[in-house]
Amino acid sequence: MKLNFVKVSPSQNMTVFITNHVAQAHYAQIANTIMNYEYLNAEQVGFLVAPKNKNSILRLEMSGGEFCGNAILSAAAYCYYKGFCKDNSFLLETSGSETPLACDIEVKSPSVFEARAEMPQPIYTKDVVVNINGNSISGSIVQLKGITHFLTEFWPSKDDFRLILEAVTKKIEDKAIGIIPYRRLMENEYEVLPFVYVKETGSRFFERACGSGTLALGVYLAKKNKECKFKIHQPGGIINVEIGIKNYISTDVRFTCEGFADVNL
Repeated sequence: MKLNFVKVSPSQNMTVFITNHVAQAHYAQIANTIMNYEYLNAEQVGFLVAPKNKNSILRLEMSGGEFCGNAILSAAAYCYYKGFCKDNSFLLETSGSETPLACDIEVKSPSVFEARAEMPQPIYTKDVVVNINGNSISGSIVQLKGITHFLTEFWPSKDDFRLILEAVTKKIEDKAIGIIPYRRLMENEYEVLPFVYVKETGSRFFERACGSGTLALGVYLAKKNKECKFKIHQPGGIINVEIGIKNYISTDVRFTCEGFADVNL
């Protein structure tokens, strides 16, 4: 089956969109194939479909039904890149949000855009302690609809992430789970090393950037420090987060390639 795709880089969190219609039952299989090194070597796959709300330009459905902040930023940039909208501000729908999200685009070049998007409100936050190898690790859980993040000031080795994920999944269950260690660099600037597991596809990635993880950290920091804007350094770039009555993230989005992939179903 030939699938049309576009590959997008929101702070190097390599995202592939499938733009022709496929049955939702095939999402996980297609995503696992597309993410493979032999195909497009991506970190995540989303499907662009017709919106349910007439005021929205399109709907983004992630392969595992999860919410992905960077993917909605990329979908917003895609709308402008393809000329689907004339205005710089518009609404998009996505898995993991019951309401359309407001998006803004600033054009930097024909293939690079600064995208800003409204984020869904968190469902709850709570402090937790998990145990790995007899050691207690303190952190906080921030649950969004479609993904739950575990935030911790403990900076693990790469081998620790699997153990932390196993410990966290004993306490929570969701379509996707992120492990987000963070540390302060300077006032209102932090560094993260995001690791995300998607249940439906079984994928586990050290992501180059994580939009929803950035949102979760912003929500936690705003509650703790009473600040509302943070610059979050990721392995692949910087994502800005604004916390208020409505929450937003923003980053630069680059379109790198597009074409078709031949996938056996």
